[in-house]
Amino acid sequence: MIKILQTLFFILFAQIAQGQTPKAELIIGVVPNLSARIINVNYQPFADYFEKNLGRDVRITTGTSFPNFYQRALANEFQMMVTAPNLARVSQLDGNWEPVAVLEPGIPGLLVGLNSRENNLELLRGKKLAIANPQSLVALAGLDWLDKQGLKAGRDYEIIRIANDDSLGTTLKTGEAAFAIMSQGEFNAKSPELKKILTPVNTFVRLPGFFIMVNKSLTPTEMKKIRGLIQDFPKSTQGTAFFSLSGFTGLSAPTANQIGLLDAFEPATRQGLLSNK
Repeated sequence: MIKILQTLFFILFAQIAQGQTPKAELIIGVVPNLSARIINVNYQPFADYFEKNLGRDVRITTGTSFPNFYQRALANEFQMMVTAPNLARVSQLDGNWEPVAVLEPGIPGLLVGLNSRENNLELLRGKKLAIANPQSLVALAGLDWLDKQGLKAGRDYEIIRIANDDSLGTTLKTGEAAFAIMSQGEFNAKSPELKKILTPVNTFVRLPGFFIMVNKSLTPTEMKKIRGLIQDFPKSTQGTAFFSLSGFTGLSAPTANQIGLLDAFEPATRQGLLSNK
């Protein structure tokens, strides 16, 4: 028995000396545009892919709000993250993050109402507009578009914040709000029952998709490995499952035009993050 224990000890010691200790958990942050339950379901294939190819445990996490998620990103609580494009840009400017890929297609921003409503923005006047995340790029672009249509928040209509995008459709159904702003992906995630009574009144913008970011605290070897895995992800079986669940269709490289568009929304993004802590 003593010899067996000695043998096991020497094997373990040799593994430690050769750097074969269990690898630390890889944490992937996903922006909380949907409920934690849906995020975990949709991104499980994403986690499975990196767990398989990196040989280490992978965990998906999110935040309690956009500002909370942004602060977690700045604190380097994730090694990778999938985040809204405007949050990606301020995280790149303020933190330790590098954009690697953009999920396609881009994000259509929708003004959504009940099927029974006419396509008439005047129905918003004197009523309420439901928004889950006022600091999201879709919300910022939507409010800017409404302002250009002659409808100003606080003067012509009231903004009400909803806990998450899962509840936006219910707010319209109950009549609490006249319209809601959401992305196409968030509209697609609604239950079949809700989608029967909701309709996109206007597609007011098409924005870059969510950014996949890598934390620069990773070693150069880890960075190179993960960048390559991200590029190959669409060709994997896990990639097929992820795109089927999430509604995304592929990946592309970030462009200078996209970064320029995001820079235009930087001040409004920062104001939203500060006012919604």
